[in-house]
Amino acid sequence: MRIELDHLPDSDLSPNKRLHYMRVYQAKRDAKDEAMILVLAQGRPEQPYQKAHITITWVAKDKRRRDVDNMFASMKSYIDGLVDVGLLADDSASHVSYTLKYELGEANNTIIEVEEIG
Repeated sequence: MRIELDHLPDSDLSPNKRLHYMRVYQAKRDAKDEAMILVLAQGRPEQPYQKAHITITWVAKDKRRRDVDNMFASMKSYIDGLVDVGLLADDSASHVSYTLKYELGEANNTIIEVEEIG
């Protein structure tokens, strides 16, 4: 399944930000809801993937330096949404592996590709 956000992860989700807890809570909830809505729009599988490989590609239209580790940490709520909607059985290390990519492009985008593995 391919999920495309039309933006980079919300900067309020960055572990480096020092924000009021309610602002962080709202950003996490919005990210989780967005992931769930995008999966439901495509149709989720009948059974959650027990094991999956997730490739996350961030596409940025500017040449700012970005820390991929920080961007990955900002994706936690989106991945939690994939579990909550029933696409993934769990997001623990025994169920999910990751590939992370960062590219320059025409517009900001985050692409989450989820592939079931045996």
